Amino acid sequence: MENKDEQVVQRNAFGELLAMATENVVALAKLGADAGDLAVRNLRLAGRRDMARLGHQLARTEDKLETVLQEVERLQDELRAEREKAAGSNGAPSRTHSQSR
Repeated sequence: MENKDEQVVQRNAFGELLAMATENVVALAKLGADAGDLAVRNLRLAGRRDMARLGHQLARTEDKLETVLQEVERLQDELRAEREKAAGSNGAPSRTHSQSR
């Protein structure tokens, strides 16, 4: 009995059959994942792809906001320096406004 089992396993046809079965299992898994994504999309829920896209957009927005904040701080420093320079040349005490951060 073992000898016949070994003969069956040693044939090329068995290897080909095993390869085709594996391909079919992988294809079915992909079809299942695609069907799940389609169901989520039809339910109008955010899927993995949507969440990844939103994450990238959020990161870009945060970077832009950081750039704007740096520019605002630079302009505030520049304005403060100009006011101090103008107050120093006029001989009048400088008027400072309280700034909250």
